[in-house]
Amino acid sequence: MNTSPAFTPSVASVSSRSRQSVRSGRARCVAMLRRTACMVLAAASLLATAACSGGISDSARTTDVIANGAYHEAHGGQLHIYTWAGYMPDEVIKKFEQDTGISLTVDTFESNEALEAKLQSTGGSGYDIVMPSDYMVYQLIKEHMLVKFDVSKLPNGKNISKEFSSPYYDPKLEYSAPYVVGYTGFMVNTAKIPKSAIPTSWKEFFALSSKYGKSQLLNDSIEVTNAALRAVGSDQCTTNAHAYQHANDLLQSYRSKVGVVSSEGVADRLASGEQVVGMIWSYDAYQAQQSNKDLEFIYPSDGTTQFVDNMAIAAGAQNIDQAKTFINYMLDPKNKEAIDESAGAGSVLKGGNALLPSEMRSSNTIVPSAEELKHAVTEQACSNAINDNYTQLFENFKQ
Repeated sequence: MNTSPAFTPSVASVSSRSRQSVRSGRARCVAMLRRTACMVLAAASLLATAACSGGISDSARTTDVIANGAYHEAHGGQLHIYTWAGYMPDEVIKKFEQDTGISLTVDTFESNEALEAKLQSTGGSGYDIVMPSDYMVYQLIKEHMLVKFDVSKLPNGKNISKEFSSPYYDPKLEYSAPYVVGYTGFMVNTAKIPKSAIPTSWKEFFALSSKYGKSQLLNDSIEVTNAALRAVGSDQCTTNAHAYQHANDLLQSYRSKVGVVSSEGVADRLASGEQVVGMIWSYDAYQAQQSNKDLEFIYPSDGTTQFVDNMAIAAGAQNIDQAKTFINYMLDPKNKEAIDESAGAGSVLKGGNALLPSEMRSSNTIVPSAEELKHAVTEQACSNAINDNYTQLFENFKQ
């Protein structure tokens, strides 16, 4: 008899979009912060939680703020930044202030949804630079919460790697510029799991024998649901109701193999051997490998999420020239290298990876191989109805 929690998929039409991803949390201690928002405490009506789902909605302002005129480098003044923890190391702040004379104030948020809520509550005021993930850039543009400034008019705009120069969420980079790239896969301890048994896909990950010990999953509805959908032969944001039911059944059957569902301490548990396999973000994977060389980061062949976090100007920004100066400054690989090294991330700029320490350049968590990149996909910005499926499926799993 099937005793799995009831799951009734809600499938609404979804407008056709290019791929891109849902991201939330950052280097080292930042694992705990990534995408913690929007977990509904009860698997309630699938029509609820639209405002917190990260889906596409129409709200807030009705006109765009435009600042895409000629570039004027600022010398002095103030700049208020709202970003992920770990994305503005102290040494970078000090150097930027010394080089430009601009005084920085940096606050951090825990999720894209927290950023969105802050901008909605203030009409976009309070901060100049904000750093939304790819899908949230798309959302904030729709909500008229970002300033149109046009990266092509910045002197260093030409430094953006081709791969990141025309994303679905901002095809002409008129509202955003890429900042950090990372990946979501899983990590295995090769000293504890024989080579013949090491999974290479999400399907194999969920099928791995429990004799190797319990696994860990991120406390993240988007990541876990996407992994389950891919494991059953579907993909993100699908409108196929049967796919959600199959993903739900898979996760229910997998519950007994899970030791930890948490986005905190992910790297430490794998590095210490407490867990020998687990879902992980690439920057955490890099940190884990620094303590345990037996760990291998896997790019699942049935879909490895690639996420990009971005620099943007908030619609209520008071210091436009300083904001554009900051973005232009961070589009210089020499200025950006310290951030990439701190975040454990590959560069989004031409020649940026060459500036990283050799150990980082040789790590597949930082610079994936061409074969691994074939598996990388960027997530879609799902509709609110589809995001409700994700929430209910994940809550069913955690019950």
